[in-house]
Amino acid sequence: MKIIEKVQKKINGILIRISRIDAKIEILYRLIFLKGKNIFLFGYPIHPNMGDQAQAYCIEKWLKANYPDYNLFTFNWNTSFPFALKLLRKKIDKKDLIFGHSGYFMVDHHSELPVYRMIAELFTDYKIVILPQTINFFKKEVEDQTATAFNAHPNLTLLCRDEVSYEKAQIIFSNCKLLLYPDIVTTLIGVKKFAGKREGVLFCMRNDIEAYYKPQEIAKMRDRFKEITPTEMTDTSIAVPYRTIKNNREQILNEMLKKFAHYKVIITDRYHGTIFSLIAATPVIVLSSADHKLSSGVKWFPESFSRYVKFAKDLDEAYTIAIQMLNDNYDYQLQPYFQENYFSVLKEKL
Repeated sequence: MKIIEKVQKKINGILIRISRIDAKIEILYRLIFLKGKNIFLFGYPIHPNMGDQAQAYCIEKWLKANYPDYNLFTFNWNTSFPFALKLLRKKIDKKDLIFGHSGYFMVDHHSELPVYRMIAELFTDYKIVILPQTINFFKKEVEDQTATAFNAHPNLTLLCRDEVSYEKAQIIFSNCKLLLYPDIVTTLIGVKKFAGKREGVLFCMRNDIEAYYKPQEIAKMRDRFKEITPTEMTDTSIAVPYRTIKNNREQILNEMLKKFAHYKVIITDRYHGTIFSLIAATPVIVLSSADHKLSSGVKWFPESFSRYVKFAKDLDEAYTIAIQMLNDNYDYQLQPYFQENYFSVLKEKL
């Protein structure tokens, strides 16, 4: 069995390398035969995290709505290799636009961070807009490298996804235009309607270096609900190949949102788990993560959302809030606050 697993792992590795080579060849081919007006979007996600895929979905919608006569040309960390960027430098036209995808790229270990530095250095004569980012550098060296690249650019706009990131950006990126802006997936809140019976508690929990609580702590908390209501575990990262997601993104996203709408309460340490809950109009309790992303991110939600989203300082408080929510009555409806107040006017602010 171990031999079969090793062989399968090796085959999978070869297939991944081949697909990455194919992607690089395809990007070069498209650049050579570039036509019309184009938006070049960097940082495009190619991994099975539906929070990031939801961002891609919403960013594409926003770009197409605001720049309908432009072609969308996406780059990811694999296809943003030096030769491709140099070719783009030769082919790009003055009418073209450059955007950076939203996410948590402003952190030391992210594979897209060096790409963002490269495009800032290569395209100093083009306006660059980087969509909402969490900023949380650890090493001063990495922070300084990024600050040097961004601050040397004469027309770079950076959207910050929370107040802590915005305060850090004011110090680090002193020569950039900065906007405090929510995650673009919030544009789906108040837009979709879900029907059907709601029951139980859904735990949407991460299992990576950003997790604050250990799996056994969450398991003990689930046990407390045994005599009260059923519970289930899920995550926004799914075991689906990226190619499948790429071809069926909207369908897979809608299926996940429908799942979130089946429950009376959701408990999560995922930022997009929080947003998905509110898209489904399901009351959600937000737990801490290992950084400020959650504790700062929940401050975006207005008073009109206060019954639907609560931040819990620990698991005991989360349990207490969950019991209250299970016994409360909701109409399971929220308003499109973020689309109306932020993203409908973003183009003018840029």
